[in-house]
Amino acid sequence: MKMYQARRTKLQKTLPPHSALIVPSWPEALISWDVEGLYRPSKDMIYLSGFEEPHSILLISSSPSKQVLFTQKKDSKKEVWTGPIYGPDKAGEVFGMDSTYPSSEFCQVARQILKDVKHLYYSFGVNPKWDQKVNTLIQNLKQAKKLAPSLHDSLRLIAPLRMQKSKQEITLIKKAVEISTLAHIEVMKNTKPGVSEGALHGLFLYEIKKQGADQEAYPGIFASGLNGCTLHYIANKRQALNKEMLLVDAGAEYKHYASDITRTYPINGKFSVTQKKLYTKLLKIQKKMIKSLKPGVCFSTIQKALTKELSILMLEQGFLKGTLQDIVKTQKYKKYFPHTFGHLLGLDV
Repeated sequence: MKMYQARRTKLQKTLPPHSALIVPSWPEALISWDVEGLYRPSKDMIYLSGFEEPHSILLISSSPSKQVLFTQKKDSKKEVWTGPIYGPDKAGEVFGMDSTYPSSEFCQVARQILKDVKHLYYSFGVNPKWDQKVNTLIQNLKQAKKLAPSLHDSLRLIAPLRMQKSKQEITLIKKAVEISTLAHIEVMKNTKPGVSEGALHGLFLYEIKKQGADQEAYPGIFASGLNGCTLHYIANKRQALNKEMLLVDAGAEYKHYASDITRTYPINGKFSVTQKKLYTKLLKIQKKMIKSLKPGVCFSTIQKALTKELSILMLEQGFLKGTLQDIVKTQKYKKYFPHTFGHLLGLDV
């Protein structure tokens, strides 16, 4: 809890005078009628408080200096079905806030705390329910002062903090990667002609859970044959066939921290001549790009270099025709390389 308190205090110091940040929980998702999907808490909420329950909202203001958590009320009938609920009193005691209130009192309480607010940080479009409540709050503040606070995306405040990882965060990410690595190896061992993509996905889930992972960091991709050409293929229903390649893009989440590993290999355990040639050339390019990753190097610099390397390969293999300059300028390479070289990793992928 000291770590979360330190993060909130650090963020609070970045707020201009008479400013406030509002971070809502993620909405719950229904699979069918009254069947709820596995709840995934807001990672911004996790980063700043560690609080995992839905129907909650965090408010941090600079003047007055306040850290306030709004939570769902205790409900003994609901707890029978879905488990214990902290409630405002217990949440305040455990999570170290200045004050806590029921979520139902958000507009009333926030209106008093933020009566002199000039700048409001909030990300719209994440949770429609809280969007509505924040809009109501803004209208109330406008009516009281005849002037609405200026609105800013909360990402501007939180992202710079989350991008730089503490030693503890790096340790958790490494643990998630270690769990995923061992699970990937088990999938490799069990890959053979006739096995279904779904069975391999199920094996991966079993292996990461066995090692203590919370869940997948994202829906796993177990794509055989042509399915590997669909960037976010998650159906995982096809049977893997002889002489094809299998693409596995899957990662474990450990104590909310994500991993992300992608590997491609022959389903029957042996590359064909063409597969081996392409794989070897791509691996060489990948290793070259990894070496170029250093502090101070822009993502765009690496992307530009990789685009050139892959375009040369596409020309060599006859996938594209023309000059290298023309392929890069007209972005013809996007037929086979429509994405970027990578992304950040932490609480999210």
